[in-house]
Amino acid sequence: MPNKTSAPTPQVHWNHEETAALVRFLHDNQHEAGNNGNFKMATYQAAALHIANYHTDGPPKNYQVVRNKWTGYISQCSQPSGAHWDNEKGANIQGQHAKQVFEDFVKSHPLICQFKTSGWDLYPYVADIIPHGGAHGAN
Repeated sequence: MPNKTSAPTPQVHWNHEETAALVRFLHDNQHEAGNNGNFKMATYQAAALHIANYHTDGPPKNYQVVRNKWTGYISQCSQPSGAHWDNEKGANIQGQHAKQVFEDFVKSHPLICQFKTSGWDLYPYVADIIPHGGAHGAN
């Protein structure tokens, strides 16, 4: 059998401007979202065209990459962590016990790591789109 070699898939990079443009675009078009916070392919395609102006690194984003980015936010932001959350101090991790609980949660939700002690400027937009208000503590 001949060896099959394929070129590695280029790594997709998101800068803050692209991410902000995507979230704001979807927020402006949230009327197109279904009950689960997802959008139709046409919306993701329009979003990919919209964010192209902010592209700086890696391959251009297509609708699949945009959809994956958004569904990643839904899965990361809509599950209760069991920990405190506010948009100014994030999870506000203080003390050894809280740090361990947070680190255990991050193992299965790596995108949350950046919010250990700070909020997210795009959270209000995401919370408006995601059903049930986005991230929240379990209690």
